Amino acid sequence: MTGFDASVLNSPKLRLLVIVPNWLGDGIMAMPALQTLRAQLHPEAQIFVGARPGQCGLWEMQPAVSKVIPLPAGNEELFASAKTLKALHCQAAVILPHSFRSALIPALAKIPTRRGTAHQCGRRLLIRDPVSLAEMEDQHQQWEIARLLLPGSLPPVLPAPLLEPPEEAFAEAAEWLSPLSGPILGCIPGAARGPSKQWPGERFQAVAQAWVAHTQGGVCWLGTPADEALCEELNRPLGGKGLSLAGKTGLKSFTALLSKIDKALVNDSGGMHLAAAVGTPLVAVFGNTDPAKTGPLSPHAVVIQHSDQRNRSIDRKSDDAKAALERVGVEEVLQPLLANPVLSS
Repeated sequence: MTGFDASVLNSPKLRLLVIVPNWLGDGIMAMPALQTLRAQLHPEAQIFVGARPGQCGLWEMQPAVSKVIPLPAGNEELFASAKTLKALHCQAAVILPHSFRSALIPALAKIPTRRGTAHQCGRRLLIRDPVSLAEMEDQHQQWEIARLLLPGSLPPVLPAPLLEPPEEAFAEAAEWLSPLSGPILGCIPGAARGPSKQWPGERFQAVAQAWVAHTQGGVCWLGTPADEALCEELNRPLGGKGLSLAGKTGLKSFTALLSKIDKALVNDSGGMHLAAAVGTPLVAVFGNTDPAKTGPLSPHAVVIQHSDQRNRSIDRKSDDAKAALERVGVEEVLQPLLANPVLSS
C-alpha cells in the first residue's frame, strides 16, 4: 500500500481516516480487517471512522477505532463534513464504499492519500491509490475489505469481528429480559432488503412455539421500528413466554440483548451479523444470497439454504428468492436450535 508503508505503521503520528459502509452487516464484515490493522499500528496511532449517523453507534462499540465522525447524507452537509475531516489532519484515507460521495468527501478534505476502488461512479480522479478487487471475487466480503485496508500480503486468517457495548446497555438489556425465564431464543424476522430475504413469519412463529414447548424457556423478538407490527403479531400466541422489543431498543442495547440470549434465529440481515459478532449461537435462513460471500463470521453459526442460485444481491421482491426461502422447513431450523447446550424436554 502506498498510503502507509511499514515505517508509517510504526509511527505514533499516523492519523488514518476510514470511510465505512452504510449498511450494518457490511460494517461488521469490515471489522476483522480493521482490527488486524489496529494490531499492526503503533499504539498511539489513531484510526478515525467516518460513518453515516445511523451507523455511528456500531463503530463506537468497535475497540479498534479512536473516534467516530458522523457524515450526514445531505448535500448541504457535504462541505461541512469535509471541513470536519480536514481538521483531523489525516495523512491517508481508506474508502470502503464504492460510491462517488464516499470518495468525494475525503478529496474535499484534501487528505493527500486516498485509497479505494476507482472504476465505479466516476471516482478515478478522486482516488490516489486505486485498488483492484478482481482477485477477491470468490472470497468472503471480509477479504475484499482486507485488501483495501491492509498493507502488503494478507494474513492467512482474520479475527472474528468484535463489539463491546457499554455497561449501561448490558444493564438495560438485563432489565428488559427479566420477565422471561429459562433459555431464551432471540428471533429477528425482519430484513432491510425486504421479502427476498425474509423467511415466512408464520414459520418463525412455529419455531418460537416449539422452542417454548421443548425448553420451557422464552422468546424475545427483535428488530427495527419497521418490524414492530410483525413482531407483535408473531409474539401474540406466546403470552407470558414471549416479549417483543422490536423498535424499542437502540443499536447498543440491541447488541447487548443479543449477547444475553441463548440462541438466535435470523434471516440474512444486519441482525444476523450483530448476533455473530457477539458470539451468540445462531441459525440463519438464506434464500438466494450467497453465504460464502456474506455469511455470518462465527464458528457458532448454522446456515440453512435450499437454492441452486447464489447471488450477491437480489431484487427486494424476487419470486425466486422467496420460493427458495419457503423450501426451508420448520423442523430443520428447530433441530440445531435445540441442540446442546440448550436441552430439549
